[in-house]
Amino acid sequence: MKPIEHLAGQLLLMVRISAMTITYIYHSCYLIEFKEFSILFDYYKDAPRKDGTEWVNDYLLNKEEELYVLCSHSHYDHFNPEILSWKKRKNNIRYIFSRELLESGRTATGDALYLEKEEVYRDQHLTIKAFGSTDAGGSFLVEYNNRQFFHAGDLNNWHWSEEVGTEEALSYENYFLCELELLAEQTNRLYLAMFPVDLRLGRDFMRGAEQFVSRIKTDLFLPMHFGENYEKANSFGEIAALYDCQYLPLSHKGQSFTFE
Repeated sequence: MKPIEHLAGQLLLMVRISAMTITYIYHSCYLIEFKEFSILFDYYKDAPRKDGTEWVNDYLLNKEEELYVLCSHSHYDHFNPEILSWKKRKNNIRYIFSRELLESGRTATGDALYLEKEEVYRDQHLTIKAFGSTDAGGSFLVEYNNRQFFHAGDLNNWHWSEEVGTEEALSYENYFLCELELLAEQTNRLYLAMFPVDLRLGRDFMRGAEQFVSRIKTDLFLPMHFGENYEKANSFGEIAALYDCQYLPLSHKGQSFTFE
């Protein structure tokens, strides 16, 4: 299960049997490509390719394969309304959003299929189940080819232990642990988790991520919500290894990993 890393902008293999390519776009946005379709999570800003074009606007939207666009909630750094215009360029695109986007007024009824917590979307390719969040919106558990992929959105242990009192910090933590337990009841192994490692939480910024991989067996882990702090986010790799989890270190936007 060793990744083959591609520099931003390198041409990807167009003929694949079971290959999966994961590309870090920016912030909490990841692109997962399979042979028949692609999934884009929480698009905020595009990322450059080596040739000067952009990953989403120039590459992804010009692919023939189907595209699923998932959005966990309405915060500006997880939802860019530009994505709704993409259907004018691509007719085989499906929008699957947390219902919070509709309730927030950021989107309209016909813009997407909306999932409440624990609701399920299923088609010929994949199954998507919505889970909770410890902030706005929700998170997504995606199943394809007997593998499960989890995008956390803003689900995290937002304990803020250096800013609030002990009792308040513990209440935030318990909220997270309850949501984590609900997910653990549905899956005992994830092939890939995309999860926040947010340095704003202070010294204990990796606490939620460690609780996650210690509770749910996770094969591959990718960080989110870390800004430009690649080195500090990558320090989670040592902790992930303690739980037999392979951390995929990032160094730049547009970085890809391919798994055969």
